[in-house]
Amino acid sequence: MPRARIDRPCSPTAITASSPRWNSHCRALKSLALLLACLVAACNSQSFQQSEPSMPTPPPAPVQPPAPPINPARRLDGNWFATYPGGPLRVVIGLDPMLRGRNYVATLVDGNKDVPAGQVMWRGTVDPSVPSLVLADQVCASRGLGSVRTVKARIIVTDLDHLTEELVTPKACGGFPVKYTRAGAAHAPERKN
Repeated sequence: MPRARIDRPCSPTAITASSPRWNSHCRALKSLALLLACLVAACNSQSFQQSEPSMPTPPPAPVQPPAPPINPARRLDGNWFATYPGGPLRVVIGLDPMLRGRNYVATLVDGNKDVPAGQVMWRGTVDPSVPSLVLADQVCASRGLGSVRTVKARIIVTDLDHLTEELVTPKACGGFPVKYTRAGAAHAPERKN
């Protein structure tokens, strides 16, 4: 049984409903209308409604390792009290102006019976391998400066306010180990008059 068709004109032109040209014209218009409807629906979808172009999210920054702890042996400059014989005696530790890097010079401010004020007590360099260690040459004077010699010493830095000087050969010079306390630190000794 043939299907019933409702013929409607596709346009207000004078094409008659019975002509084959009219049928192809109508089919083309219907296809075009369907295509336009799909295109309008697609353009109205949410994926086309972005107001700004989306930028890709940058990758997260790599995790940085924590900073190495401060080596207190690199912060010895300043005024100290040392337990040399006749002490506590004031000592100023500074950087050697003739050498680059952390090359320390410890100068006695207060003299004792064997060493006058202004005498360099030791010169040392921060050990590159062992944190909190300074390798030094210590002045060893007994019975005045007439018998001055140097001996090898180690400066062991406990913290920013305390250090201990000990000789590599313990009996090479008397009065060691010597304890240093930074002037102004808690429990710093008072200078004797």
